[in-house]
Amino acid sequence: MRSLAAALSLVLLTSVVQAVEPESATYFEDSIRPVLVKYCGECHGPDNEETEVDFLRAVSAEQLANARGQWSSAAVQLRNRTMPPADEAQPTERERIRIAVWIEKQLRAIACNRGEYAGSVVVRRLNRKEYDNTIRDLVGLQFDFASTFPVDGAGGEGFDNNGETLFLPPLLMERYLEAAQQILDAAVITSPLKKTFVAQDLSPKQEDAGETRVVLPGKEAAVLLNVYVTGNYTVRVTAEPQDAPQGRLALKIDGIRAHTFALKQADDGKQPVVVETVVRLQRGFHSIALHVPKNAPRVGVVRLDVNETKPAPSKEQLSRHQRLFTRKPGSTSAERRVAARVIVARFAGRAFRRPVRGGEITKLMTLYARSADRGDPFEESVKLAFKAVLVSPHFLFRFEQPAEGEGQESLTDYELASRLSYFLWAGMPDEELMQLADAGRLQDDEVLKKQVKRMLADPKARVFAEDFVGQWLGTSDVGGRVIPDVGMFKEVYDGDLGVAFRREVVEFTHHLLQDDRSLIELIDADYTFVNQRLARHYKMPGVRGNQFRKVALTDDRRGGVLGFAAVHLLTSFSRRTSPVLRGAWVLETLLGTPVPIPPPNVPPLPSVKAMRAKKRTLREQLKMHRENPTCAACHELIDPIGFGLDNFDVIGRWRDTDNGKPIDATGTMPPNLKFNGPTELKQIILTRKRDFIRNLSRKMLGYALGRSLVDEDQCTIETLVTQLERSQYSAHTLIQGIVLSTPFRRKSAPPEANAPAPKQEEPK
Repeated sequence: MRSLAAALSLVLLTSVVQAVEPESATYFEDSIRPVLVKYCGECHGPDNEETEVDFLRAVSAEQLANARGQWSSAAVQLRNRTMPPADEAQPTERERIRIAVWIEKQLRAIACNRGEYAGSVVVRRLNRKEYDNTIRDLVGLQFDFASTFPVDGAGGEGFDNNGETLFLPPLLMERYLEAAQQILDAAVITSPLKKTFVAQDLSPKQEDAGETRVVLPGKEAAVLLNVYVTGNYTVRVTAEPQDAPQGRLALKIDGIRAHTFALKQADDGKQPVVVETVVRLQRGFHSIALHVPKNAPRVGVVRLDVNETKPAPSKEQLSRHQRLFTRKPGSTSAERRVAARVIVARFAGRAFRRPVRGGEITKLMTLYARSADRGDPFEESVKLAFKAVLVSPHFLFRFEQPAEGEGQESLTDYELASRLSYFLWAGMPDEELMQLADAGRLQDDEVLKKQVKRMLADPKARVFAEDFVGQWLGTSDVGGRVIPDVGMFKEVYDGDLGVAFRREVVEFTHHLLQDDRSLIELIDADYTFVNQRLARHYKMPGVRGNQFRKVALTDDRRGGVLGFAAVHLLTSFSRRTSPVLRGAWVLETLLGTPVPIPPPNVPPLPSVKAMRAKKRTLREQLKMHRENPTCAACHELIDPIGFGLDNFDVIGRWRDTDNGKPIDATGTMPPNLKFNGPTELKQIILTRKRDFIRNLSRKMLGYALGRSLVDEDQCTIETLVTQLERSQYSAHTLIQGIVLSTPFRRKSAPPEANAPAPKQEEPK
């Protein structure tokens, strides 16, 4: 069997190398093929019909490309020493690295065969954070309006801005309508409602009512009132009892009794009395009725006044209003219409993040006219058009015109402005970006570099550290979904500490990004950010107050993300640490190495109580767990990495013992690199800088594009890695590299657009 595999591999795999890199054929023949035949040929050769992965049957670059997932997995498993299986002959470390490097080189050559891949356009709905930030930038309101929206799902590289997972369920559309009204009620100042109804206005109508409308016992007179803003309203009634010195009159709102007035004739018996009460009315139409109870004397109603009760607007409210209403309405309907058109067009253009089209303005002005024609105030009529803008797909989604044909096209300047702002600010483009887009200057490399620096220096860039880093590392869940066992840690942990855990990550990474520091500081740094509460938790003296500040570390165990309590809590169970979770987190989150999914029916570890009863450490219990052959292969890779962090307990406190025994923090990382404790573990990770920055580049590129990455994106990732290495891992280099990259600035037609049209059958 092996001889046949060897014979075939000589012909078939050599043709692969020639198709990808002709100059490497001799190297393949001498150094690669013999190792593949020796260690892989029996299981993964053409003679084994049971295998799903045949590494020896690829005969061209195209076929290698079609099987690149399996080849990529093979490279990873060779590096991690999970293949060949433990009971088979093993290649030396040099042979492992040689094969892995060769595979990776061939796959990179395939990915870059046609240059950088642009990718097709993905329609992206604003996620919850983007919605709130866009509302902030558009109308000046800083509030969590999206808190009632359904939670956004994550996709692609693990982020909640992936267009493929941002659906629009019916419930969300209802929430958009509610939020739009709430936003506009808060942002637009309308004159207080003041409405007066006289006897002739009350229903049912009486032609001979005169100045007084007489309401009989058991009957009522009513009006229909349009309330524009939810709030408190004073209802004032001018009336007089007709057949007695005293009477009663009930006020009904939408058929429900809200108040009963006691009426008493004036001393001279000639003047009607005035009574009033305050009621809460929601926005919309309401029936306001005056009802005379049965067996009560008739009441003559002279007048009904409804006045909105609200304080004078603050300077902040006036500023927000003036930001939207940039033109005064004028005194005639024609002047008001002209002013409304200017106001609505400006608002729609900012909300759509592009120039608004004539047909769009016409439709919005139809809504304005409909409201104005029925007598609504100017501000209310404009608000109706504004509301249509806030529920428009052009506001709720980030649209980019698909490319046409087989080539690539540049994004428009407005599309590029939105990509920039939602990448770094998770919000809409500001005035400077829009002016550059108007001038067609965002295609210029130097202009883009300058904008990246400006935007990163803006306070709004803080959301990038919160959103991207928090989701990449997983720490955004700490203190919320991820908390320790309340009973076990109630004396040392509370909500404020959980917030401090999360804040340390944000403050550290925001500083690193804003000051253009080395991304390697994420692995090891000589500083961190703490407040008094977190410093006390870490046993750092001399920190006072709730304000977070940069502090120099004297303990090198804390430097970098592996020293953050947020990471320790995230990678633990609620009552105990987990070398498995921590080892997997290092491999997947930091190094981008996939960890296999555990097989079904694996028995769980004993509880903390059971391990304490048997006086076993977690390392001892995991050793017994690895005796299960089903578990051994993965745990031999994962557990030794996690052991290096076991001195940190569930909530990140340093400890020297576990269950009364000294903690053994020794471990190994492929290829059989030994370490003891977090400091040495970080040094070993630093020997794999390229893996770390490649994974970080991949994650950030996926976040920036808002789509799942594909194999063709690998060429862009490798370009970013090279740029980072040349710049000593500058944070700004990575961000600028992404912004200047082909997939960020250009677009391709979707695959189906370039597919040949199906043949039409002749009618029979």
